[in-house]
Amino acid sequence: MYTRFYVVLWLLAGVVGWPLSGWAGPVAKVGQWVLEQEEVDRALAGKLYELREAHIQEMVVEHLLTTEAKALGVSAADLLEKQVDAKVQPPTKEEVAQFIATNRSHLPSDAQGLEEKVRDYMLDKKQQDAREAYLKGLWDKYGVDILLQPPRVAVNAPADLSRGKADAPITLVEFSDFECPYCRRAQETLKAVEKAYGDKVRFVFRHYPLPFHEQAPKASEAAQCAADQGKFWPFHDALFAEGALLAPVELKKLAGKLGLNQATFDGCLDSGHHADRVAKDSAEGKSLGISGTPTFFVNGIRLVGAVPLDKFKKAIDAELQVKK
Repeated sequence: MYTRFYVVLWLLAGVVGWPLSGWAGPVAKVGQWVLEQEEVDRALAGKLYELREAHIQEMVVEHLLTTEAKALGVSAADLLEKQVDAKVQPPTKEEVAQFIATNRSHLPSDAQGLEEKVRDYMLDKKQQDAREAYLKGLWDKYGVDILLQPPRVAVNAPADLSRGKADAPITLVEFSDFECPYCRRAQETLKAVEKAYGDKVRFVFRHYPLPFHEQAPKASEAAQCAADQGKFWPFHDALFAEGALLAPVELKKLAGKLGLNQATFDGCLDSGHHADRVAKDSAEGKSLGISGTPTFFVNGIRLVGAVPLDKFKKAIDAELQVKK
């Protein structure tokens, strides 16, 4: 009960601008470890923005529906049903049969009532798509402009693990883990970003091996050892290749395949020469409130997870517009 009260109070403070400075200081202790209020606030900043954004969109949609219903002389409750749902044609028998044939391996083997269930599913999907299209039309018709600004944080972008022009208007920093499947998945999207924006984006890699990925820390160290020989990005790409092996012996084999000086690389990896660098990156990521990988910062604006290309484009285009 008390925890919920303080979380709500904190959220209200962020919304209405109540000062939080009086709350600064330690909020928890475990032995010698101390959790500071500032660290908690940083971790919650992105979540607060997401809550605000979602609620703003809900309120905007409610206003759009009310306004359009009034213009058409119907109730807001009936608007979508009369203007959208009633106009959606049920799927034909042929469409249902085609869906079942295409998705047979994912459907239950028991055929009893299957056609009816598939028909209901397809009709529901058609109605959802039609509602989304209708709402998008209202969004454009009434010229909605969301003015909420995402939180921006200062993120270090070291030059040694970067590619692109140093003066590019966009700096995209990635905190990543070589053992993380979502990080691997994100690489194709990052290539698409690079293809779409070229010299406008500078890419920076930061190490953030998750504690439950046992091979990730050594893989990060290996990538730093490759960077010493000017081969970070080829080594990076190879580590993220499907089926890449991350045990130390495999990392050494990879170095050989990429033409690195084997003795130098092996000595670097065995000595743990770059363990401090990996730990430093991880500590900074933690201070930024990162809890999972990949986490990206587009000019300091946080994007979390295997973000789709359109979400990157939205963030980058908004930043480029600001730079004009």
